[in-house]
Amino acid sequence: MKGVILAGGVGKRLNPLTDPLNKHLLPVYNKPMIEYAINTLVGGGIDNILILLNGLHPGLFLEMLEDGSRFDCEISYRFSKQLGGPGRTLMLAKKWIAHEDFFVILGDGIFFTQLPLMEIEAPHMFISPLNSFDDPHKYGQVKIENNLVKSIVWKPNNIFSNLIQTTCFKFPPDVFSRLDKIDKDIKGEINITTITTQYVQEGKMKYTILPEFSYIDCGTFEALHTASKKAKENFVARL
Repeated sequence: MKGVILAGGVGKRLNPLTDPLNKHLLPVYNKPMIEYAINTLVGGGIDNILILLNGLHPGLFLEMLEDGSRFDCEISYRFSKQLGGPGRTLMLAKKWIAHEDFFVILGDGIFFTQLPLMEIEAPHMFISPLNSFDDPHKYGQVKIENNLVKSIVWKPNNIFSNLIQTTCFKFPPDVFSRLDKIDKDIKGEINITTITTQYVQEGKMKYTILPEFSYIDCGTFEALHTASKKAKENFVARL
């Protein structure tokens, strides 16, 4: 099965670190951020991975990750200098995916638990309880009722849930035809939440709620620091 890593974000909240460098190459304890996404996919049984990049130093990714053989997978690359949010970037994978279900993971979300990737059906999303340092206004909040995902609101003004949408999904191939029909937002971007909301409204979205403190979005300095500390704890525990 195939997996796609979205690694094209500019990372404005991590300036000035991301002025010269793609945020997905920033270190999280002892390895670059993107390696955690690769390990999550490979650990879940995915051995064919496509990394989608913006035009910022794509050669560094190729030099660092090569063909993926040291991760026990095959890695391919696509890049575009045209920004349009993660939804628009995902369109670069359309021909590569063809007509099968596939996984999508954003490269700045780190999972500290193994995801049961091969055991789930599409469309599927992973949901996490908020961490104590999280700002709930910065996430897609998720409401669960009667074992169904009832709603997802991206960066809501009013907090209505302690559950958030993480950065790993399983999509059916019809996600590309859906993306083709979506209008960009005021920033000219298409967010992943726009797609997941469609499946929720149709009653199709399945979900898994992760344990507490098993997911960190590394979009801020505080989160990046906390992720590094937790990665160090996990690394030491394995020694």
